[in-house]
Amino acid sequence: MRKQVVMVVVAFVVSLLWSIAVAAAGDGCGKDDGCGAAAGKESHAGHGQAPVSGEQRFTVECEHNIAQYTCDECRYELGMVKVADELLRGAGASTGLVGIVEVKRQKAEVMLDVAGVIQLNANCEVHVAPRIAGVVREVFVDAGDAVKKGDVLFEIESTELGRAIGDYRKSRALAGLSGRNLDRETRLFSQKVGSEADLIGARMEYEQHCADQEAAEHQLHVMGVDEDFVKDIGSNGHSRTSGRLPYRAPMDGRIVEKHIALGEMAEPGRDVMLLADLSSVWVWMDIYEPDLAAVLERLASGAAPVVVTTRAFPGREFAGRVDRIGSVMDEKTRTVKARAVLDNPGEALRPGMFCRAAISLGDGQETLVVPRESILVDEGQSFVFQHARGPYFVRQYVKAGRQFTGSVEILDGLAAGDRIVGRGAFLLKSDILREKMGAGCAD
Repeated sequence: MRKQVVMVVVAFVVSLLWSIAVAAAGDGCGKDDGCGAAAGKESHAGHGQAPVSGEQRFTVECEHNIAQYTCDECRYELGMVKVADELLRGAGASTGLVGIVEVKRQKAEVMLDVAGVIQLNANCEVHVAPRIAGVVREVFVDAGDAVKKGDVLFEIESTELGRAIGDYRKSRALAGLSGRNLDRETRLFSQKVGSEADLIGARMEYEQHCADQEAAEHQLHVMGVDEDFVKDIGSNGHSRTSGRLPYRAPMDGRIVEKHIALGEMAEPGRDVMLLADLSSVWVWMDIYEPDLAAVLERLASGAAPVVVTTRAFPGREFAGRVDRIGSVMDEKTRTVKARAVLDNPGEALRPGMFCRAAISLGDGQETLVVPRESILVDEGQSFVFQHARGPYFVRQYVKAGRQFTGSVEILDGLAAGDRIVGRGAFLLKSDILREKMGAGCAD
């Protein structure tokens, strides 16, 4: 009798626990079959209701006894958002914050994704080096400074320059004296007072002194002296006799490197500064052997467009063109170097940066594409906002394929002619993901 009582009690407890488990499994919106639809699953119409899709979304009611897709608190459970008219029309602006585009089939641009490194544009840089030996007396710039053409970078004092200045002043003075002597002899000869031999001698002496002056001036220019410096040497009341030579910036740019200090000895031909125009840079990319033929074929029809991205500026693209392919393949990496020239607005790209480059190889086969800004991602799943009716748009999961310049291939989830949100899609994402913050009918 006692054994039978125990068996009855155990059976009752097991039955009770099973009932609790079943109730717990079917309750709430937070389960896999609850309100929030995941990729490959249908949305639900609320607690305990069957999943809905398509036109059914517009017939179900929420717990507030209104059409659920119109409910500000519950429509997110259907994957539905409402776009205000002000966002579409921009509140009187020419374009709104949210733009609608039509899904189309078109020939997609075939892209080759490669790795690259940002480098200085060697055609827009100058290695600054003194032409004569001297002691550095002044340094007016530092590494990183922006300079304009003609700005003084540094100044050196040189005994060699001092001697050259002296030679120029001497030859200039002798040329002036011999010029006045030639004028006198010419006047005397015209008055038949002087002899022709004296006139010829005066002219030869003047021409010799002029040649010496030209040679002395040329020597100054070889040393790096400009025209203003030469004119200043012999100007009245102000003559350069100290032997100090200023070195000026030959172009606009930025001081990238500086290897000069006050008081040190500058040597001819030794680089002391690197001045570069960073408004454009080079990208050196590695082209693998199997991809070389396609890149060469593209270059044969003109420079190949390239889009560069970096980790430093996620989401920002820099456009340029591939204009050179290396002539030698690296035996270790089996790659050939390719060069692209990029505009560098704001000098954002810095030499030495690693980057990814997408080289355009031309149009490929026709495929279904959407703008890249239309694609949003949540927990690794891609989706877009597709127009449902009126101001309402529904979250539509898609399978994304290849990425092209400004667009993404769609393998599944959309058809040609569908209307989706393009510009401003990210503005709608926070509303549709309220379920992650515990909003809606679960409140």
